Amino acid sequence: MSGEQVKRARGRPKTFDRDHTLDVAVDGYWREGIDAVSVNEICRRANISKPGLYREFGSEDQLLDAALSRYVETVLGPALATLTDDRPFQQTLDSMIEFATRPASSESPAGCLLAQMCAARNHLGPVTGDHVDRIRREQIAHYSAWLEKCADRGEISAPGPIENIAGYVDAQMNLILNRIAAGEDPDTVRTHAYLAFAILTATDATTPAIGS
Repeated sequence: MSGEQVKRARGRPKTFDRDHTLDVAVDGYWREGIDAVSVNEICRRANISKPGLYREFGSEDQLLDAALSRYVETVLGPALATLTDDRPFQQTLDSMIEFATRPASSESPAGCLLAQMCAARNHLGPVTGDHVDRIRREQIAHYSAWLEKCADRGEISAPGPIENIAGYVDAQMNLILNRIAAGEDPDTVRTHAYLAFAILTATDATTPAIGS
């Protein structure tokens, strides 16, 4: 090998591991909070340079947006897919509440990264903020389709328009997830969750309509 070839080999930049960096970012943001993990800390944990990170993602806002996309692909998407299963309402609700109230583990933090971002919506950059709004609309649409099927089968009562009930379900799930992320007792949160969703199976005609 010539001296020029050696010089070129030594100067060749290392390949940037985008997937590993996103895994580190998702875990940090999800486990500790989006305001608690700096770009410098992500670089340290991922063993990458700050200029390299900015070359790959462009900005901190775009890094957070890319982390959200990774979270939706690997965690939220599969969870929402259960809404399309042809299962009774109560079984699906049980699965949703069990998922939302699971304790943190070494593999999976407690709570939900999207729910965290919804709670911090006014502090997000424009790219991530628009993405959060879009995902939440899609999530509510998933809830609407699920609830409509359950109502058609007579499994739930509909105390108001389906879209309002879907918004209620979304708000309650975000509340559950953020309470769990804050370290509240899972059994207590689970009990409150079932009380909140009992309105969907109530048959009392005096039950107030959601969104009325």
